[in-house]
Amino acid sequence: MRETNNSPKIMGIDDLELKMIELIAQGLTYTEISEKLKLEENKVENIRKNLIIKTRTKNTASLVSFAYKYGLLKV
Repeated sequence: MRETNNSPKIMGIDDLELKMIELIAQGLTYTEISEKLKLEENKVENIRKNLIIKTRTKNTASLVSFAYKYGLLKV
């Protein structure tokens, strides 16, 4: 499959970060995400913060909106 500009890899988003966005969009809490991904809760928060910086969004809601807008998440 050819990578497009909307490809997570092109955007610099790795598989773990993409999974995080999916779980956030599902409404899971940091605690639930940390349990599901077997990560420390502060690591989950750091990944979220880095995603906001990487995507140049303002907050978690705009991060999820970004992911839908650019096809990283499907409805």
